[in-house]
Amino acid sequence: MYEDSMMRQEKTSRRDLLRLGAAAMAACACTGCTIPAARKTDVVADPVQGVIRLTREQSAALLASEGSILVKPGGLGDKILVVHHAADDTLHAVSAICTHAGCTVDYDKGKGHIVCPCHRSEFAWDGNVIRGPAARPLKRYDVTTDNGQVLIKV
Repeated sequence: MYEDSMMRQEKTSRRDLLRLGAAAMAACACTGCTIPAARKTDVVADPVQGVIRLTREQSAALLASEGSILVKPGGLGDKILVVHHAADDTLHAVSAICTHAGCTVDYDKGKGHIVCPCHRSEFAWDGNVIRGPAARPLKRYDVTTDNGQVLIKV
């Protein structure tokens, strides 16, 4: 009889599986683990009269690359991803919050567009959806330069 009970396999219910997943997520939150490839903020800046002005050094580094900078505006919920497209020397600024599940997106230089690390949604520089599961574009922000400094209107 003991052997019979050892040989019997119990099926895991969907409810038990969901509880296990929730416990794992809670453990991650408590220990500080993060989503793989989640990007940390590069700049925290307070808007002045509705404009974030990157420093000359931050602006120069961005404008000299085919890259991006992640900005957290003080007092606002969204982080902003600013992408410099070196081929035509254009800047694009979009919300860094994926419209699918709220994860922080990042610029993938190899792919040449913005990617969400959670569910692999892909967005063009202007925030338009290239590939789902996201169905809505990222919010856009006006971005310009003034005397070599990047300005983001929020």
